[in-house]
Amino acid sequence: MLPRGASSMPPPPNPAAYFPPPRVTLPSGLEILRTYSGAVIFLEILFGTIVWILVASTRVPLPLLQGWVMFVAVTAWFLSIVFLCVFLFGYANRIAVNWNQTDFLFHGATFVFYFGAFVLQAATTSLHHFPRGFNSTTQEKILADHEYNISIAASVCISCICIWGTEVCY
Repeated sequence: MLPRGASSMPPPPNPAAYFPPPRVTLPSGLEILRTYSGAVIFLEILFGTIVWILVASTRVPLPLLQGWVMFVAVTAWFLSIVFLCVFLFGYANRIAVNWNQTDFLFHGATFVFYFGAFVLQAATTSLHHFPRGFNSTTQEKILADHEYNISIAASVCISCICIWGTEVCY
């Protein structure tokens, strides 16, 4: 017979033994560039710079739309450099954060912002054939042919960033 209050069932296992604390699986130093996530961050920096240059090289016909595109390109460019430097200089090993989750959230957030920027840049590009002033007698287009081509290139670069960001997240 068992003593009072005792049961014949063993105590439940300690959950800490089965769920180790999160650890950094992304390498530090230049090895980060050999991972898929590091390569995507590098490509985001590269193509974000191209988008930034392309949008800045045109007359901005719709400041509200292209202002957001420029804000996203500059902000994501800066944050991507900071995020990459955290791994390049080994700060990821000193900061107690779940870097796998942070990497996922970073790429997810940049995807959302770049997708919004893509929609706005594509909307600006689609207005190519409309006249600049609806009440004017001149038929000057909102985007000149050269600016139209630049706007297409910016839309393509943003869509590439969106595709890469989606691949990292999933």
